[in-house]
Amino acid sequence: MARRRGKRCLVATLVLIAVLLAGCDATPAQVSRDEAPLLGVRVEAVRLSQDAVSYRFPGTVRASERAEPAFLHGGVLQERLVVRGQRVERGEPLATLHNPALAPALAAAEARVRELDARLSRLGRDVERARALRERNLSAEEELDRLRAEREATAQAREQAVAQRDEARAQLDELTLRTPFAAEVTDLEVEPGDFVAAGQPVLKLAGLGGREVEIRMPGHLAARLEVGQEATLTSLSTAQRLAGRVAHVGRAGEAMAPVIVAIDAESAPALGEPLRVQLALAAPPVLQVPLAAVVDPGGHAPHVLMLSDDDTVRQVAVTTGRLVDGWVSVTASSLASGERVVTAGQGRLEQGDRVRVLP
Repeated sequence: MARRRGKRCLVATLVLIAVLLAGCDATPAQVSRDEAPLLGVRVEAVRLSQDAVSYRFPGTVRASERAEPAFLHGGVLQERLVVRGQRVERGEPLATLHNPALAPALAAAEARVRELDARLSRLGRDVERARALRERNLSAEEELDRLRAEREATAQAREQAVAQRDEARAQLDELTLRTPFAAEVTDLEVEPGDFVAAGQPVLKLAGLGGREVEIRMPGHLAARLEVGQEATLTSLSTAQRLAGRVAHVGRAGEAMAPVIVAIDAESAPALGEPLRVQLALAAPPVLQVPLAAVVDPGGHAPHVLMLSDDDTVRQVAVTTGRLVDGWVSVTASSLASGERVVTAGQGRLEQGDRVRVLP
């Protein structure tokens, strides 16, 4: 009986040891499967950036006010009253023209006005005399009406003659060319004694006021300019930097558009001095990610690893662009501003992995 009890105790002890050993083997395996630590990564948010790109264009200083005065009538240049480089004030005479047909026309118009004045004076006396006779019933009413009508017609003819006289006088005054604004004579086109056609420039004037630069730029860039936008101008000869602003933007479609940049500096460069105009144009908004977030940036399949809301990894193919200060512009169909992309720890990650975001 004692032997049986000993055997039973031994068997129970062996069974208990086996159960304990089995439990010790199963517990670590279960922990490794369900409670394995997540890989830690660092992330950065995708940002939307609108960079300003600087463009440079060559130009030449010119006056804001320019003129090429010309006579309204043809004739021979009788006298030129200025020389190249001379400064003139508004209304100052520049040159005179000889046209033998204009002076006689003025004399004839003045004579016609004097003739009609005398006729009006005589008709006025005749009308007064006829009215006095009619009041005494010594003349017919028709005679008084005739004299009145003749006087009125003569008055209208005089008005026309006065207009013709004024026109002839204005044409004669136009034989003297005058400056339209304070300016400097920059060039002489015709010499005294030369025949000048109507509308032919006699000289060139540059205003003494503002200075400006005209540049040409592609139409798609000019469309992004605004009047009043600031510009930086640099003299190619003295390296002097000047401030300016866009004063006018022309239209050109797909061709080169003219753009006028006014110079703000009081000590503006000399006329004709070459300048370089620098304009900052806002680029279209683009998505940017840190360069460290791009996997295989120089290969055939660049991509980023984006995290979903539950910190699951998703691979997104991108097309890379400009690199500025460690951020690269990208184009992707399923990437938006504010999305999180992995910047460190990508080498151990696969599509669908869950990660732990490090602070």
